[in-house]
Amino acid sequence: MLRLITIWLDICLLRAAPQELPASRVLLWLSLAAYSLVSFFLSQAGHPSGLALRMLGVDLALLVVFAVVPLYLLDKSARIGQTLTALAGSGALLGLIALPVIRVLFEGQAAGEVPPFAALLWLILFGWSLLVVAHIMRHALSVTFPVGLGVAILYMLVAMQMIGTVFPSEAN
Repeated sequence: MLRLITIWLDICLLRAAPQELPASRVLLWLSLAAYSLVSFFLSQAGHPSGLALRMLGVDLALLVVFAVVPLYLLDKSARIGQTLTALAGSGALLGLIALPVIRVLFEGQAAGEVPPFAALLWLILFGWSLLVVAHIMRHALSVTFPVGLGVAILYMLVAMQMIGTVFPSEAN
C-alpha cells in the first residue's frame, strides 16, 4: 500500500508515469474508491450529502469516460486500467491536499468574504492538478506534453460545464 501511495505521489510530482503502476484490477478499484471518497468529502464541504453523492456520480463517470474514450479511439485500450488508476489515485491525493482549502473557501463564501490566501492556494492546486492530468495523459496517449495539457484543459472545462449544467443552482 505504501508503494502505491509513493507512486501516486511521484505521479503528482511528475516523476513517475502511469505505466509504472502495476496493472491490477484490485488497485484500479482501490484507486477509484479512494478518489470517490475524497471527491465526496470535497463536494460535501459546500453541499448537502445527497447532492454531494450525485455530484460524485457525475464526476466519476466523467473521469472514466475521459480516460477510456481517447485510449480506445487511439487503439491503446491496454492502458486504460493503469491510466484510470493513475488519474484516480493522484486525484485522491491532490483532493486530500485541497480539502482544507476547499472547506475554508466554502466557509468564507458563506460568511460573505473569501480569504485571498485560500483562493490563491486553490488556484495553485487547480493548476497543479491540470499539470498532473496532462502528465498522465501525455504518457497514456503517447503524445507531447502540450497535447496532454490540451486534453487536461478540455477535461476540466467539460467537467466544470457538466457539473454546472446538471446541478445549475447548486454548483454556484
